[in-house]
Amino acid sequence: RIYAVDPAGIAALHRWVDARWQHVLDHFTHAAHQQGAIMSTSARRIPPVQKTCTVPLPPDSAFDLFTARMGEWWPVETHSISADTAAVRDLRFEGRVGGRVIEVTAHGREHSWADVLAWNPPTRFVLSWHPSIEPVAASRLEVEFKAVEGGTEVVLTHSAWEEFGDEGAGLRDRYETGWDLVFERLETHASVG
Repeated sequence: RIYAVDPAGIAALHRWVDARWQHVLDHFTHAAHQQGAIMSTSARRIPPVQKTCTVPLPPDSAFDLFTARMGEWWPVETHSISADTAAVRDLRFEGRVGGRVIEVTAHGREHSWADVLAWNPPTRFVLSWHPSIEPVAASRLEVEFKAVEGGTEVVLTHSAWEEFGDEGAGLRDRYETGWDLVFERLETHASVG
């Protein structure tokens, strides 16, 4: 007798296992952050940056636009690592836990902006955010996608500024206005294309 594995069945099992492990890993990450906060009682708590917008797309399309199609709308002229923003050729979002968000230059150089901590399409992703050539620390970026009348509400929470020590509060203030431009571009692109 010859036996064969049904690829569709294995794919379904793989998705089920991934979802269960993702849930466990998300809880572990949350517990680790809480433990870190308890251990660093000397650190002053800096409030997160929170931004919300509504785009005229269903959640799966909004999630795809923010991640897989990030290079179509992200304002690289002001929000990139490369000194020569004209040299930025692409942005790549590796959609999986352990994946990265990468800026690719015309010269073939890759600069990592973030590491994917949680990946739950089409409702949520979480990143360890460190867009710098030589990062000294990382903040935490969580983006959620919720179906609402007329489209999808995109909710961004950017936290863990304490990781940057004395520079955390100033960095947080720069991101407060920086995310406004990013969300403006996202809304415009979602409306026209």
